[in-house]
Amino acid sequence: MDKPIHRTAIAILIVILLGGCTWKQQQHSAQPEPAKPVLSGEYFMTHHLMTNQGMIQTSLAEQPTYLSESLGLWMDYLVRKKDQTSFDQQVDVLRTQFLLEHDLLSWQIESHQKSQVNALVDDLRVVTALQKADQLWQKSVYQTTAKKIAKALKDKNMFKGMLTDYYDASTKQTSHTITLSYLDPKAIKELVSLHLFTEQMMNNQLAILKNAPRQKGFFPKSYDIVKKVYSFDQEINLIDQLYTALYAERAQVDTSVIMKWLKTNFQKEGKLYGRYKLSTLQPAVTYESPSVYALVILYALKQGEDDFAKDVYHRMKELQIQDPLKPYYGGYMNEKDTHSFDNLLPLIAERELLNEKVIQ
Repeated sequence: MDKPIHRTAIAILIVILLGGCTWKQQQHSAQPEPAKPVLSGEYFMTHHLMTNQGMIQTSLAEQPTYLSESLGLWMDYLVRKKDQTSFDQQVDVLRTQFLLEHDLLSWQIESHQKSQVNALVDDLRVVTALQKADQLWQKSVYQTTAKKIAKALKDKNMFKGMLTDYYDASTKQTSHTITLSYLDPKAIKELVSLHLFTEQMMNNQLAILKNAPRQKGFFPKSYDIVKKVYSFDQEINLIDQLYTALYAERAQVDTSVIMKWLKTNFQKEGKLYGRYKLSTLQPAVTYESPSVYALVILYALKQGEDDFAKDVYHRMKELQIQDPLKPYYGGYMNEKDTHSFDNLLPLIAERELLNEKVIQ
């Protein structure tokens, strides 16, 4: 057989098999959704970073580490895809592996040891995914689990009435700072819908976003609840800034300066870098990040900038291994390794573009 034809035949077979895998999962769903093709990034996740128990490894290292961040992002993706079978598997992973005795999530599991510290951002993301699942599939375990975690956040993860970065169960101490990129209005509203927060409590949290000072349009990194002081980093970490901008938009805070800066830089350079110097707004690093591009896409969609979102998507996909015959097909690789975050966020962005019919 001619070699190019042979390669094409194998590639077509892989695509057919991927579609078959989706059908097999969906047919057992309580309320089956029409089968959706498995995205190449999803194939990479399930074949290279997921264990037989459904745990997501952070990298390809021999000694795996598992993060509540990965769990929450994967649950977010599965809700957007409406894949109940896979979502239920992750609910089991959540309850059996990540939940600590006091109902917060261990932020990291390493060498089979659970950290006794949680991360607010991850717990809120899981609560939001569970609440979305409850709306979709009305299964009691979703809301009961969400309420357990949310109540623990209220009881353990607050200082002077404010949500903070973490709670350390080993020392019974709560952080006194809040990172602005953790304050998702959508997630905090879920605490109200679960009857754990009042509207006033929610408004108190969002006031930190709404009252934040800006430097050249960019947000501070964190807020110290004791000192009542905002702190800026000398470098703009675009992951933090984009999450904060996305959440600020949800809180009806004007972020148009950031969007204009992103569009101008992308159109000029054809790319965006991971970090920029706050003083000069010049790149502080030479690398691109698929996670940055994914967040730009989600942020652009929020602002109705569909064309910009599509342009950034095409650049993001150039960083992905798209040849089905390559060993790490579908992955966003950094030479011979990767990070779950840099694969999960692009997957979420791609699914959202499909859901919004910006791409097909």
